[in-house]
Amino acid sequence: MSDYNQLPGITKSLFSREMIAKLGILTLLCIILAALFPTGTALELDYKVGGIWARKDLIAPFSFPVYRDQLEYERDVARVRQEIYPVFVRSSTEVADRGARFRALFNLIASVHSRTVRGTGDSLEIESLKASSEIPFSPDDWELLMTLGNQDRLGALKERVLWIGTKCWDVGILDRPKNSIKRREIAVRSGTAESIIRTEALYDADELMNVLDTDLGELYGRQPSMLSLANRIGVILIRPNLLYDQEATTQSEAHAIEAIPRTTGFVQESERIVSKHERITEEIRLKLESLQRARADRRGDENITAQYTGMFIHVLVVVILFGIYLALFRKAIFRSNRKLLLISILLLLQGVFAYVSREIETDLPVEFLIAVPVTSMLLAILFDSRVAFYGTVIVAFLVAGIRGNDYSLALASLVAGALSVYTVRDIRNRTQIFRSMGFILIGYAATIGALALERFTDPGRIAVQLSFGLINAVISPVLTYGLLFSFERLFKVTTDLTLIELGDAKHPLLVLLSEKAPGTYHHSMMIAGMAEKAALAIGANDVLARTGAYFHDIGKLVKPTYFVENQRGSRSRHARLSPKRSAEVIRNHVANGVKLAREYGLPEEIIDCIPMHHGTTLTEFFYRKALSDAEEAGDGETAADVNIEDFRYPGPKPQTKETGILMLADAIEARVRSLDDQSAQNLKETIDAAVRKRFEEGELDECPLTIKDLTLIREAFHRVLVGAYHARIKYPDAQKVRKPRRTRKKKSTDTS
Repeated sequence: MSDYNQLPGITKSLFSREMIAKLGILTLLCIILAALFPTGTALELDYKVGGIWARKDLIAPFSFPVYRDQLEYERDVARVRQEIYPVFVRSSTEVADRGARFRALFNLIASVHSRTVRGTGDSLEIESLKASSEIPFSPDDWELLMTLGNQDRLGALKERVLWIGTKCWDVGILDRPKNSIKRREIAVRSGTAESIIRTEALYDADELMNVLDTDLGELYGRQPSMLSLANRIGVILIRPNLLYDQEATTQSEAHAIEAIPRTTGFVQESERIVSKHERITEEIRLKLESLQRARADRRGDENITAQYTGMFIHVLVVVILFGIYLALFRKAIFRSNRKLLLISILLLLQGVFAYVSREIETDLPVEFLIAVPVTSMLLAILFDSRVAFYGTVIVAFLVAGIRGNDYSLALASLVAGALSVYTVRDIRNRTQIFRSMGFILIGYAATIGALALERFTDPGRIAVQLSFGLINAVISPVLTYGLLFSFERLFKVTTDLTLIELGDAKHPLLVLLSEKAPGTYHHSMMIAGMAEKAALAIGANDVLARTGAYFHDIGKLVKPTYFVENQRGSRSRHARLSPKRSAEVIRNHVANGVKLAREYGLPEEIIDCIPMHHGTTLTEFFYRKALSDAEEAGDGETAADVNIEDFRYPGPKPQTKETGILMLADAIEARVRSLDDQSAQNLKETIDAAVRKRFEEGELDECPLTIKDLTLIREAFHRVLVGAYHARIKYPDAQKVRKPRRTRKKKSTDTS
C-alpha cells in the first residue's frame, strides 16, 4: 500500500478499483462483439449486387477457383441428405441359422415332453432342460406345450411358424419401425449387390405380429391362450434380417456430398475481376468473395490470429469513441459502472441480433429485423437523447460490421434509430413509446427506397424489405416497453417516467406531508414550480427538479411543529430550547429525510436533493441567537466559545444543476414569504440578494451552474414569484358600500 500511495494521481486513478472494473467491462464487451464478427471472406463485403464498383480496376494477383454461393451450396447439401437412401444389409447369418434355431427349440420341447410323460428323467433334470430354452416359458406355457405333444400337434406348430418366418424373411423384415425411416425407399445390400426397395413392400415388427396373428389363428383361433403362446414363439424366433448400417449410410451420404461441385469457374492470374464504375453482378460478387477466401487460405493459420486481432481493435476503436464521449460530456454516466454495464448489455443485445440474422440461412432480408431502435429508445429514456443518438451511431457501425460491413444496414439502422430517439426524448408516460412505430417505419422506408432507386432493385424485393421494416417498427416499441421496466429495476436507473410516477400527489409520503405538515407541503409545491421553470430555462432536467422539490423536506415529518411554516399560534416550540438544541432539531430533518426516503424506496437522485438543498449552510437565526446569548450570559462564555459547526448543515454541497436550483429556490421562497412588500421590484432585489449570498458562500462551487445559468434562473424565479404574489385589488367592506339610489323613469312625452 505504501508503494501505491506514492504513485502520481493519474496513475492511481488508472489502478483504482473503479477504473479496473471499467477496463474489465470494456475488454469483455470487445471480446464478445469481436467473436460475433464474420471471419474469412465475409469481412470485406462492403459491396452489393447491383452497386457500382467505385475503386480502380481489380486484377487477380494469382489464380484461384471461383466458389459457388455458400447458401446455394448448403441448399444442395441439404437436398442430397434428404435424397440419400438409408442403407440396410440383408443378414445371411439369420437365414443360415433359422432352421437350426427352430430345430433346437422344438427338439427341447419334445425332450421335456418325453421325460415328463414316460418318467425317464427326474424333476431336476427336467427343470434344467426347461431353463435352457431360448424362450422363457412359464409353468402354464409348459403345460400347454405338453398338451400339444400328446396330440401330435407340436410338429404342426413348428412347420407353421417356420413357414411364416421363411415367407417374411424372403421379403425382408426391418429392424426398426417403418415410420422412423424418412425415405420411402431404402438401399438393401446383399453381399456386393445393392437394390432399391420401397419400404411399404417390407415387413417391420408390427406387421410381423399381424401376419403371425392371422396365419396362426387358422390353427388356434378357438384357443386364445395357445394362440398367444404361438405368437410369442414366432416373434422370438423370426428375427429381422434387414439391419440398418449407419456407417454405410454415412459413407454414402459423404460420397454424394463430395460429388456436389463447390466451384463454378476459375480466375487466371492477371485476369481482370471487375473494372472501375462497373456494375457488380452475381458473378462478380462470387469472384470477389473467392478472392478473399483464396487470400485467407494462402496465408494459413497465422491469418486467423491476425484477423481476430483486427476485429478486436475494430470493435475497441468504435466502443472507445462512445466511452470518450461519456467521459467528457456525461461524467455521471461514466463514473457509474452499473450504468456502463447497462450500456454494454444494450450493445451486446444488438450484436447478438446481427449475428443471428447473419447465421439464418434464408434469402429474406432478415437484417431489417435487427431491432436497433430498441437500444436507441432505451438509451433516450434511461439517459438522454444525446447519449441515445451517439449510441445509435455506434450500434449502427457494430451491426454493419457483424453483418459483413453492410453499409445499407448501417444507414437504415442509423436513420430509424435516430428518428425513434426523437419520438421519446420528451416522454411523459410509458404508452408514448408506441408513437415511435410510425417514425421507425418512415426511417426504414426512406432508406430502403433511396437505396433501391440507386441500385435498380427489383420491386418485389423492395416490398419484402419494407415488410420486414414494418415488422421491426411494430416489434421495437414492444421490446422497449418490456425491457424498460426490467432495466429500471435491475440497474436502479431513474428515468423521467419514474420521476413523473413518483410526483403523483397520491404518493404515501406526499399524503403524509400534506396531513402532518401542511405548511411544508405548500412550501414544497411552491419550490417545485420555481425549480421546474428554472430548470427549463437552463436546459436542466425539469422533471427531476420538480420531483426533487416535492420530497426535499420530508424529514420535517418527524417533528413538523418545530418548523415555522407548520406552527400554529404565536408561541414557538423553540422557546424552551437552547439555540444549539434548536439548531440540532432543524439540522436533523436532513438525516430524517434521507432515512424516510430510503424506507420508501425513493431513487438516489431524489435522495440527493434532501441534503444538497441545504449544502453546508448555517442555521443563521439560531447561530446568531447563540452568539447573542453567549455575550449576555455574563458567566465567562463569549461568542468565540460558540462552535459554528454545531449550527452548520452536514452537506454535501449541490453536485448537479438540479440540486443547485433547488438550494436557490428554497432560500428565495423562505425570504419572499416573510416580505411585507412583495412588489415586483422588491422580489427582484430579494432574489438577487439570495443568489449572490449562496454564490459568495461557495455553496455552488461544486455545482456545474454557470454565471449565465444563474442569470436565467433569477429571471425564471422572478416570473414565477411575480405571478404567485401579484398585487390584488382591495375590496371595500361590504357594510361601507353605499347602495345606489334608484332613479325614477320619466314618462315619455313623445306622442308620435
